[in-house]
Amino acid sequence: MNVIPDASFFICFLDDLEDHIPGPDRIRILKTITDTFTIVVVPAVERESRLERLPDPVKDQILLTNIPWKQSDPSVELLRPLLGKGEHEVISCAHEHLLKGDTMFLFILDDGLARHLVKRILPLLMDHLKGTVGFLGLCAIRKVLDKDKTIHLISIIGRSNFRVDQSTITTVIAGIRNQCG
Repeated sequence: MNVIPDASFFICFLDDLEDHIPGPDRIRILKTITDTFTIVVVPAVERESRLERLPDPVKDQILLTNIPWKQSDPSVELLRPLLGKGEHEVISCAHEHLLKGDTMFLFILDDGLARHLVKRILPLLMDHLKGTVGFLGLCAIRKVLDKDKTIHLISIIGRSNFRVDQSTITTVIAGIRNQCG
């Protein structure tokens, strides 16, 4: 399954968790995720998150892709002046997947405005949208990541500099506990 993350996903692991979880542990989590999913990174996300900081075993698993500068769908183009370049490229890439008939993908957006605009303007993409914390919850439910370690990780994210509502933390942890037993 392809996963198209926004820069916030990588920034969470590379920066926001830096004072909370040792680097090798953060990289091990990313490596597990990149070994399981095809991580598709658009150019703006590569720049914004400074992916060159990742160790080669993780970078080698990431698929860098290009996005056409102008999308044929006016709905996607409507978002361009309203969002950052990274969010717009992630949404464009997700939309392209859907147009090609690929329904086995997720995209990660943490920005509230971007998520709201997707819901209003491109509602067909909503079934494929996750935030970083929701995606980590899904990884636990699918047994990609250990349940207890993921709950601990999400709790730490809630205390870090990563911008996420405590209600999201509580909801995702409850979902993990309910679905993983």
